Amino acid sequence: MTKSNTHINHNSYNPFKTEEEFKEVFEEYFNPLVNFTNRYINNWEDSRSIVQDTFMKFWERREKIVIRTSLKSFLFKSTKNNIIDFVRKVKTDREMKEGVLNTMDITTTHSANLDDESILKHELVKAIEKLKPRNKEIFKLHRLEGLTYQEIADHLGISKRTVEDNMARALLKLRNDLQGFLIYSRAN
Repeated sequence: MTKSNTHINHNSYNPFKTEEEFKEVFEEYFNPLVNFTNRYINNWEDSRSIVQDTFMKFWERREKIVIRTSLKSFLFKSTKNNIIDFVRKVKTDREMKEGVLNTMDITTTHSANLDDESILKHELVKAIEKLKPRNKEIFKLHRLEGLTYQEIADHLGISKRTVEDNMARALLKLRNDLQGFLIYSRAN
C-alpha cells in the first residue's frame, strides 16, 4: 500500500478505505508532511496541527476520496492547500486586529503594561466576533478592507444609509463591550 502507491497511477483509487490502510499512510507520510509544512510555516506545533487537520479531513471524507495521481502528490498538494488556508487565516486575524486598532484612536487605561495590550487585542477580537452578522460584515468591509460606505452599499445591494446605520451600531456595540478596556474616539 505505501511505497508502491507513490508512482503515477492512471486508475483512480482510494488508500483510505480501511482504518489499517489509513494508519499505514499516516505513519509513512506524517513526518515528511510536517517537515514540508514547517518549511513554509516555520513553527513545528502549527505544522503538526496542519498535517493532523489534513489527515482528519481525509478520514472524514475517506469514502468520497478518489485519487487520480500518485498518493504522494495527492498528500502534498492537499497539505499545501491547508498551509495556504492556515496562512490566510493567520493573515486575516492579524489584519483584523491591526486594522481595528489602527482605525481607532485608542488609549488603554494601562498602556504601560504590554500584557494589557494583549488582553485588549483579545477582547477586541472577541467583541468584533460578537457583533450581529450584518454589522460585523459591514464593519470588516469598511475598517479592514477600506471600502467606502457607497462601495459597501453597492457590493451588498443595500442603501448607503443602511451601511451607515449598521456601522454606527457596530461602533456603539464595540464601545460598550470594550468600555472597561478603552477610552477612544472614532478616527477620521
